[in-house]
Amino acid sequence: MYFLAFLIFASGCSSSSEDSSFTFGKGKYNFVMYDSTGSGKLIEGKMTVESYVGEKITGKLEYTKVYDEDFNGYSSMSDIFEGNVIKKDRKVWVNTNPRIADSNVFWNMTIGKTSVSGEWTYSVFRGQGSFKGKVKLTKAK
Repeated sequence: MYFLAFLIFASGCSSSSEDSSFTFGKGKYNFVMYDSTGSGKLIEGKMTVESYVGEKITGKLEYTKVYDEDFNGYSSMSDIFEGNVIKKDRKVWVNTNPRIADSNVFWNMTIGKTSVSGEWTYSVFRGQGSFKGKVKLTKAK
């Protein structure tokens, strides 16, 4: 009886250690922005989270491969970002150009088991409205 209980406990411990979730914090990540269908790549790049204090993150963006520089919002994106991480909800929000208030691209993502993924939105106060697509972050090696 005790042996059976030990086996159940031991198998539960080993499976939970194998099911480690993706952690998001300071460091380097690769990102890909996709079109609204989620299949056409728009940009590939690197994101470096340099500061993570409380829920606030800041850092740098580097665009390593641009597939479509004419997509709405690309010209508004910068080489720095600001954002927030809500750990309890496993959410990450990024503003790709905190220097301006209008004509901006925002990433709204969820931390998953192997990556951070969600949607990007290009929003403007005046003009053509908003445009959306998919975005995915993975840890850089």
